[in-house]
Amino acid sequence: MDASRFAELIRELIKSYDDCGLEPSLDCAGVESFKDAGVVTNNDGLVVTLGDGSEYQVTVVQSRGAAR
Repeated sequence: MDASRFAELIRELIKSYDDCGLEPSLDCAGVESFKDAGVVTNNDGLVVTLGDGSEYQVTVVQSRGAAR
């Protein structure tokens, strides 16, 4: 799995968590990839925007390849 796919899985987890109504609530207004959000970087990651307007960037960097 590469960093891009891992970031996509994290995005799906955030959206699923928010949809479940668990506490604490994220009140997530949006989750976008760095590319879709226009973040200028060579890394993969997400921009998470909460309902109160606060924004978080989550960077995903693969630190080691899979063991073979």
